[in-house]
Amino acid sequence: MKLISQYIIGALCAFVVLSSCKEPAFDDTLLTGSDSIGVNYRDSFVITCNTEKDTIYSGKNREESLLGNIRESRFGSTYASFYTNFRLLSNNVNLGTAPILIDSCFIQLDVKSYYGNFSQPLDLIFYRLNESINGTSDFLTDRSFSVQLPEIGRYTLYYEKGKSILKIPLYNSFGQDVVNQSGSSNLANNTNFQNWLQGMYVTVNNSLTGDGILNLSLIGGNSKLIFYYKGSAVGDTTKRFEIPINDQCARVNHYVRNKAGSAAHIASQTILAEPGAQKAYIDGLSAYRTTVKIKDIENIPLTAVNKAELLVFPIGADSTYNLPKRLYISRIGDDGKDIVLQDFVPTTNLGGIRDTTTLNGVVVPVYKLNLTRYVQSIISQEFNNNGLRLYVFPANITSERMVLGGGNHPTHPMKLRLITTKID
Repeated sequence: MKLISQYIIGALCAFVVLSSCKEPAFDDTLLTGSDSIGVNYRDSFVITCNTEKDTIYSGKNREESLLGNIRESRFGSTYASFYTNFRLLSNNVNLGTAPILIDSCFIQLDVKSYYGNFSQPLDLIFYRLNESINGTSDFLTDRSFSVQLPEIGRYTLYYEKGKSILKIPLYNSFGQDVVNQSGSSNLANNTNFQNWLQGMYVTVNNSLTGDGILNLSLIGGNSKLIFYYKGSAVGDTTKRFEIPINDQCARVNHYVRNKAGSAAHIASQTILAEPGAQKAYIDGLSAYRTTVKIKDIENIPLTAVNKAELLVFPIGADSTYNLPKRLYISRIGDDGKDIVLQDFVPTTNLGGIRDTTTLNGVVVPVYKLNLTRYVQSIISQEFNNNGLRLYVFPANITSERMVLGGGNHPTHPMKLRLITTKID
């Protein structure tokens, strides 16, 4: 009880002192040393960073589907594509008096966001799937499915940044094939329809240089197949028939990475001992993450951690590829696997959102990640100090990337800011 009371009194004293400061506790002024009430400030930790290849993520039924390609020297080439099927919403579809004649057909896609400059067009290619993507099996983002040849559409897309709806023409031969099923068992119900049209593969020509990737919301209500057709009866006018993509449709993201020779790939091939690399790399879509080891925090005498905050500084910001909006960090367990930090519950506690601060008299971007409970647990010897892993967030559906300063970078070093209260 005495120990708990001392901790509470110390924490309250720390709050009073910090609240009386003109600037926030974690401004750019270095806080070091201690004061008479036992509050200690420290930011002089040895931090070792290294780049490592990320794991391959699940691609099944993600909230967003990606489409596009990026090729650059820092991270190599990235090609993002997806597989999807479509859902027939009504039974026994009959479009009118045969023969039904196709006028035009399109696939419409809902754009949620984009990344990159899009100074180069996307050469889009569309194929019918030759196997099912339905079922309960999970599929990773490196999984490929067989398709039917030739393609059912090809289109050069000059994306206008900010455009929210894409309406892309497909070959009329495909559209005619679909409307020809009018009145047949293939349009009798959704099961029959998905057996006949097992889905579509939407991809990009990976032989071309690109600088942009689209994030699509296939289940947002606007993504669908659209057919304009006319029956053969006298007086028939052009009508519209839609087959949507919705949340009951299977979807699989597919990523292809060619990283050989890139700066990130070279960095990932050599794990440097303390003090680690001056620069490290993080990139989404199963590419790269950064390991972070904060030396000797396990040797800090038992103390109450009021605040522990990791500051991550980007270096060499690229105007074509914006800095990530948010970073995520996890701890490494004894088995080498990631473990969610206690500081991540609730998710708003972790931080990691891109911000700005003043470093060496210059306003710079910064990411501040809350590690208070993590550091407290290390000091209390609840688990081993195996290090941390730093990612872009969410790494499975963002193509954002960044070069960051390691703990020994000369101008933009990663720092841990720590405020503790002494326990007698």
